[in-house]
Amino acid sequence: MLNILKKNGFEFLSYVLIVSLFFSKAIPNIILAVLSLWILIDFRRIQKPKLQFSSSNFLWTLVVFLILKSIFFGTIVHDLKVYKGLLLIFWLSIVFQRIKDKDRLKTVILCSITLVVLISLFLIALYYFKNNSLPFSNTAEVNQLLLLERPYIGFIAVLGVFLAIEKAVLNPSFKIIWFSNAIVLFLFIILISARISILTLFLLAAVYLVFYFRINKLKKTLILISLAIGFGVLVFTNKNISERFFIKSNLSESLKTASDYEPRIVIWDCAFRMTKENNFNFLVGFDGYKTIEKYFSDCYSSNIENESKREYFLSENFNSHNQFIDFYLIGGITALLLFAVFFIKLLNESRYNFFKAAIVVSFLLFFIVENIFYRQFGCYLFGLFILILPHNKLNEEN
Repeated sequence: MLNILKKNGFEFLSYVLIVSLFFSKAIPNIILAVLSLWILIDFRRIQKPKLQFSSSNFLWTLVVFLILKSIFFGTIVHDLKVYKGLLLIFWLSIVFQRIKDKDRLKTVILCSITLVVLISLFLIALYYFKNNSLPFSNTAEVNQLLLLERPYIGFIAVLGVFLAIEKAVLNPSFKIIWFSNAIVLFLFIILISARISILTLFLLAAVYLVFYFRINKLKKTLILISLAIGFGVLVFTNKNISERFFIKSNLSESLKTASDYEPRIVIWDCAFRMTKENNFNFLVGFDGYKTIEKYFSDCYSSNIENESKREYFLSENFNSHNQFIDFYLIGGITALLLFAVFFIKLLNESRYNFFKAAIVVSFLLFFIVENIFYRQFGCYLFGLFILILPHNKLNEEN
């Protein structure tokens, strides 16, 4: 029994961490601390990192550059609240290299995602039977029904769709189970009207059709047209989804509604204005995050006319809601290029396997609308998924 625990205990604890990640903030950290202690005690089994020109090198170069820059400008104490997430990803890449069975790792992640979705569906059902309506056009109400905020639960459902389809393709004996799993996750995304998740799925369906599906061009064209029509029908006929995409009777009304209710329009405009400030350095950005936060607050105060909207933005203290913009503000063109090249290289490494490429594109699109590295959950998620992408060879070489 002791030998079994010694042999498999680390992986078992790792899987418990993954499951707990979707339900708790504290438990994953506690388990990670135990796993870290385990590794330090059994230091001899840690693999020495192999030097290779891979996409991950650009990410770690970015982290080192930002930390050294913060030390130089004396802003490291405040900036660490963001950089600790990047350091967490680095540590996860060391801790989880001891997991040998990648397929089991994917299964645990998929089952965890499915469990989160099923519990959320149960809460949604309770709400519907009580109120006889579904509030999915309202962000504040819908977040109370879901175990995670709508963008994040929609995002993990997208990842789950591709994990489930991949398992169905690779394991035909249980393909009905895995395809059913994928369908449930897809319908859940439609139900909660998760905009970026819906766009991601349709875009990647088109990518698969164009680059991976081997049929003649005429059939591809017809299916692409059908896919576009299907997307249009979904957006224009589903009331919740049409409201989420700000679809109104005409274009000008739609743009006005988007301007009134989409925070990113204001946020990204403020970010652009900030790059015109005298103390913004094109090469290395602002000196630290405290300066960026101050400029965002000043911009919200001076440019939002509606008082309640202005107070809402100031109370929420919105960040850039775009990881690329965030890196440009804090690290200038140097940080932006390093992060962009990281994804370009990652896409290049993933291009021969659609499911790996789909995960990369899903993260890429999500980075465009969210600052994943600001959240512990996002950092854990990114750290876990880059372990099963081709730029990380550790599992394949063991």
